[in-house]
Amino acid sequence: MAKISVSNLNPGMKLSKPVVNEANMILFGEGTVLTEAHIERLHNMNINSVQVEGDSKPKKAKEEVLAELDARFKKTENEPYMGILKKLFIDHIEELYK
Repeated sequence: MAKISVSNLNPGMKLSKPVVNEANMILFGEGTVLTEAHIERLHNMNINSVQVEGDSKPKKAKEEVLAELDARFKKTENEPYMGILKKLFIDHIEELYK
C-alpha cells in the first residue's frame, strides 16, 4: 500500500483505503478504481494524498536505477529527443524516491 500525492495519481489506480473528508464522511470507498473524473474531484476537494494499492518503496536503490538508465541511453545520448526522454525518466525516478 502506497501513499501517493493526488497530483501523481493516474486513472486505473485502485484505492487501498477509503478517502474521507474533514467530517469523516467517505468520499470514495476502499477498492475504488480511479478515473480521470475521480482524480479531478479529489483535486477540487483539496485532498492532498490517498492510499493506493502497490508497493510504497521501489525495490532497487535510486543509484542503481539511474545507472541502468544511463546504460540504456548510452547509444543514443547525442540524439536531442532522446536527451529529453532521458530527462523525463530522471525526473520521474527522482519523484519516486522522495
